[in-house]
Amino acid sequence: MKILHITLGFYPATAWGGPIKIVYQNSQELVRRGHEVTVYCTNLFDKHRVIAPGTFERYVDGLRVVYFHTWRLTRWPGTLGPIWLPDLKSYLARELPTFDLIHLNGYRSLMILPVVELAEKMGVPFVIQPHGAMPVIVNSFFIKRMYDRLLGQKELANLSALIAGQESEKQQALKHGVTETKIEIIPNGLDNDPSCPKPMIGSFRRQYNLDNERPLILFLGRINRKKGTDMLVKAFALMDKSLDAQLAIVGPDDGQLQEVKDLIHYFELEDKVVLPGLLSGDDVTAAFQDADLFVLPCRTDTFPMAMIESCQAGTPMVITNCCEIAHLVADRVADVVPFDAEQFAVAMASLLTDEARYQRYQVNTVQVMADTFSVQVVVDKLEALYRRVIEENANKQKHHKPSI
Repeated sequence: MKILHITLGFYPATAWGGPIKIVYQNSQELVRRGHEVTVYCTNLFDKHRVIAPGTFERYVDGLRVVYFHTWRLTRWPGTLGPIWLPDLKSYLARELPTFDLIHLNGYRSLMILPVVELAEKMGVPFVIQPHGAMPVIVNSFFIKRMYDRLLGQKELANLSALIAGQESEKQQALKHGVTETKIEIIPNGLDNDPSCPKPMIGSFRRQYNLDNERPLILFLGRINRKKGTDMLVKAFALMDKSLDAQLAIVGPDDGQLQEVKDLIHYFELEDKVVLPGLLSGDDVTAAFQDADLFVLPCRTDTFPMAMIESCQAGTPMVITNCCEIAHLVADRVADVVPFDAEQFAVAMASLLTDEARYQRYQVNTVQVMADTFSVQVVVDKLEALYRRVIEENANKQKHHKPSI
């Protein structure tokens, strides 16, 4: 199969979050199985910077990646406002007929609309994976609702399938009018190859002057209201002081960094909290390896990849029940509590001091990676979906082909 992935960003632009790793991991596994994968994405490193100017192509571990020159409004509030890729349509006109299937990553994207329009004209099937983008939450409520009303159905009207991470995302898609028979639930996964070299234990702590003898709590993700980093600082301030814990809040600013800094100053936590900013590659692995506890204090989240990375590293977790995959890890590798600073503080301290439960969670991470978050299982399902969609589309094109 020849597959085209459309995604907002791609390596090295890790500021765009979990979908980058999902596209990369799934595509790598597809290539290992003999398929050909191309990725179209913006040339944006983050909201304010570009990877390189203009439109250019690179090969990233066997994947052909086209990075498109992107016009955007840097002063737009929120993660990213309207974008336009002036070279995209010419690439699509030339290359789209060569692909068997298009995999669209995201929703409410002006990058997706021209792809959908041309795919329909050329008879190329496409699937959409929203990656948690369908609900109207946290920012830009009015704009998102207007987009859904005016343009959203153009993205969804003629899709062949929608990939939901779990049941809640399926329900979100149904509310947007997607036919139930077109929705396929496929969770995210990671390649858990034990032969991959790992950073030296302690390297993250050494780099950020963190004490080896004190517990280290790790948050890794975009620093925004959705992820709940403000609540995390409040909960950390309420923790049992006898634990003498340290906190690393790792990730790019997505609108809440100044508030987090103000809270750290207010609670006089400057000597206990570090803010390393955006990390990638081995630095991320090093952070998980050196952490005693991973935390996700989210107000809402669909399928955060950081939870899988924590599980992959063997690091137990405390998360809120607002995370929509909390049930997959609850009481196996994670304690799950409501979104409440006091309860979150108690949960962090409890897991760090309950040696038996902590060790049980550590042991369980291996099995959870195998039975829940394996990329091989995920791509088995993706392959089956792709083949079905391509076959159904071929039959439809044959049926609609005019007779001579």
